[in-house]
Amino acid sequence: MASIGEESKLKYPAEEECLVRRLGSAVIVAWDQLPREAQEKLYAEARVAWDREYHVPRLAERLSAILRRHPGA
Repeated sequence: MASIGEESKLKYPAEEECLVRRLGSAVIVAWDQLPREAQEKLYAEARVAWDREYHVPRLAERLSAILRRHPGA
């Protein structure tokens, strides 16, 4: 798998925040049906994604927890 770099970070205006949240929600709902390779890529991207809330304590742990809490939402 190619490494994730600065060039892959999506930056979006505040008025598109709801769209980004909806896409994220859709990914969580579909997570269990995604191929393992896609899950790994999305998880890696989520760990380095640009966000207005720059520092999220225990980010990787919290990402994993939300996926466990909503299996096949």
